[in-house]
Amino acid sequence: MSRFTQEVAIAERLEGMRLWRRAARQWLVVLDITPVAEERLRDVLTMRRAKCITQGNCFCNDYSGISEARLVDGADVGVAA
Repeated sequence: MSRFTQEVAIAERLEGMRLWRRAARQWLVVLDITPVAEERLRDVLTMRRAKCITQGNCFCNDYSGISEARLVDGADVGVAA
């Protein structure tokens, strides 16, 4: 089994476990060992990494009663700057 195949398997396993940010990082490792001449393959890998980043940014879990993920400006909650 080649190094490329091993690294891809690791990235896919991380995706399967929904560890999106770690998978995105692993796709960078795969990109690093992919020859520059393989432009189409690199494009596919880049898109796969972008998908992981998008999934990793959709961080909507339930934490101690908070079931909504949103950004709040400090002025909205009365926090002095």
